[in-house]
Amino acid sequence: MSPDMISCSIGNTMLQESTKVMLPIEQKPLRGMHTLFCRMAYRAGRRVKEKKNRRYGRAGGMEMAEMRTLENAYLVVEVSDAGAELSRVYDKKKEREVLWNADPKYWGRHSPILFPFVGKLNGGVYHYEGTEYSMSAHGFARDSEFECVELSSEAVTHRLVSTEITKKNYPFNFELLVTHRLTENHISVEWTVKNTDTKTLYYSIGGHPAFNVDSVMGCRLVFDGLDKLSCTGIDLPTGTADAEHPVMLTLTDHVYTVGEHTFDADTMVFDEGQVKKVTLEEADGTGRVTLICPDAQHVGIWSPVQKNAPFICLEPWLGRCDNKGFTGELKDKYGEQSLEAGKSFRTAYEIVVEK
Repeated sequence: MSPDMISCSIGNTMLQESTKVMLPIEQKPLRGMHTLFCRMAYRAGRRVKEKKNRRYGRAGGMEMAEMRTLENAYLVVEVSDAGAELSRVYDKKKEREVLWNADPKYWGRHSPILFPFVGKLNGGVYHYEGTEYSMSAHGFARDSEFECVELSSEAVTHRLVSTEITKKNYPFNFELLVTHRLTENHISVEWTVKNTDTKTLYYSIGGHPAFNVDSVMGCRLVFDGLDKLSCTGIDLPTGTADAEHPVMLTLTDHVYTVGEHTFDADTMVFDEGQVKKVTLEEADGTGRVTLICPDAQHVGIWSPVQKNAPFICLEPWLGRCDNKGFTGELKDKYGEQSLEAGKSFRTAYEIVVEK
């Protein structure tokens, strides 16, 4: 998405800078057991994540990560300094949690930023100018402490910069800015990558937002204007892409219905910019959440294998995991992005919660 497409105005928007969790739903009466379950699950997941932050120092030693809150008439949005992670989206009109609560029973995250890699590397390593480096899946940004550099009534911006520690496994100088902006029922997530080095920067970047569903089975994925999609699966033993055996998906009225075996091959990967917009909805057509990602070269759709987890991730990527068996140089990695010395690159995606 170009910067011009991102609205910078919002009416009646409130922002709070606080470590306290905003729970406007506590001021309203419970409405059914499903609502009660959602609240309990959210709080339980949050407690677990707070303990994890303290234990592993993701929020800076024993201190809890600061939580930045945006709120308007439609949504409550929370973004953590830990990983600059979108950590809560609450629909005030429908009184429901939209974003997954990070219950580690299924998956202990909400919406991590994937940088400087998306997905797994073949053997957990990559090669740059003849040297082998190791890197965990999805890179290190999601487990890094970001600095909050700008707060306004409509947005929050976080920054991550390279250090001597990051350069041990990723030999580049960089600056990464992440802006979350709330406008009515829209959340835009903007990334700016700056190459502060004297050489070409190689990287991938992606989003991983997870959205609640009552049940994965029967959920509908709506791909506007599309009738067929070429889908690449994941080679489970290696976690890399099985690009030589894509599967053609035939859509019914632009809809793919999630079935029992949809995620048997882990992530559904759509390469070559096939998907620019996808809507997730319950089997009955309710709970619609739309991902809009005009710049995405790849889109992944994921839910944990064989867990029937109550969430689905809609993931916009620039770059992705290695192809199975790839052992070449980083510059030759499929989907890898490059940025010349001193240059910047900006892109964004958008989450739209149905009013």
